[in-house]
Amino acid sequence: MSGSTVIKPKYDGALGFSDGRALVKRGDKWGYINEWDILVIEPEFEEAHEFTEGLAVVKQLERYGFINKLGSIVIEPIYEEALPFSEGLSGIRIDGQWGFIDHVGEMVVEPQFNRAYSISDGLALVVIEEKGGYIDRSGNVVIEPKYEWAEGFSEGIACVMENGRYFYIGNSGNVVLEPEVDEARHFSEGLAAVTEENRQGFINRFGSIAIDPRFDKVGDFSEGLASVLIGGKWGYINKMGNLVIEPQFVTAVKFSDGLAVVEIDRAHWGYIDRQGRLVWKSN
Repeated sequence: MSGSTVIKPKYDGALGFSDGRALVKRGDKWGYINEWDILVIEPEFEEAHEFTEGLAVVKQLERYGFINKLGSIVIEPIYEEALPFSEGLSGIRIDGQWGFIDHVGEMVVEPQFNRAYSISDGLALVVIEEKGGYIDRSGNVVIEPKYEWAEGFSEGIACVMENGRYFYIGNSGNVVLEPEVDEARHFSEGLAAVTEENRQGFINRFGSIAIDPRFDKVGDFSEGLASVLIGGKWGYINKMGNLVIEPQFVTAVKFSDGLAVVEIDRAHWGYIDRQGRLVWKSN
């Protein structure tokens, strides 16, 4: 990219590309453009999310459903909440309880959980009586709900917390990694964010410090870069821990298809490329 605008500033907001579509906002409604900046789904939704597995969660009349990439409703908006599809299933909430549906809206796991999260590596994190555990695609409990805090599986392991201690488990609940840190998060591209003495950095899959905890906050690695907060501004580092995009943004999210959404100031959002060049800015 040359740094020239690739998406004309004719929308009030935008989010990153996923599955060939990007969210755009006009007024208080959301729609979608394609990679050629053509509006393919008119802004008509109160809320909308990125496409995964060919479908996107949208909100109409205070209920959530799903559209396809043509903008047609394929699962009616009848849910109190809904999660993007992952591995063929979506978590949905009905009457305050969470279950899972398939791509045609058929109930696969009946609503029964206090909270549910997207399935990953064949398992979904669920909450029962304020404890986190994991179920399989059929709703069978594989790892008993016993954790005070937990995340979904990522790269074959999950970060959990029990008795105030953070560690990582495998898909049978066996402990596979016990880093000596104050806090920990899931792995992304082989590195996991950790906190030591209120500073954040990254560990590798052996539990060793890969990037020293010297940042105020960090995001996940994506496409080789991670957002970092330094002195109230966000920039990006590479996997060596070197700053490649200087801290200058109010907010910065992970890269997708070579672009990242950033908040330039409290009134403007935009896209930057991997060199930090602004390629789109909101009105």
